[in-house]
Formats: sequence, structure tokens, C-alpha cells
Amino acid sequence: MDPKPPIPDEALEHMWSAAHEFLQAMRVLIDAADEFVEQQRAPHANTRERAPRLHRIDIDDDVSVAWP
Repeated sequence: MDPKPPIPDEALEHMWSAAHEFLQAMRVLIDAADEFVEQQRAPHANTRERAPRLHRIDIDDDVSVAWP
């Protein structure tokens, strides 16, 4: 049985781009959900400052990947 041929570079770039767009969409969704939760808490909020609940990861910082 012959192994499958490697995926063309163009297809990998397309998959990488789609994954990046998916992460950006999820970031928007998470930010919107976090904003909603904070708005719901606002009427009941204490005067003390809370630490952020989310750890931000910059997905646009370094998107270059060295493919073998």
C-alpha cells in the first residue's frame, strides 16, 4: 500500500488561513460574552477591582510557521 502524497503548500496555506480566521472569530465571540457577563455584574459589582478572567493570547503576533 502506497503512502498518501504530501499535501500541496497551497492547501496548507489555505488551512492555516482558515484556522487563523476561526481563531479571530472565536476571539470576538469570547470578548462579546465577557462583555455581556461584565454588564450583567455591573449592577451588583463590589467597589473592589477584579483581576481579568481571560488570559489574552495575541494570535496576530507571529503567524509564520516553518513547514518541514
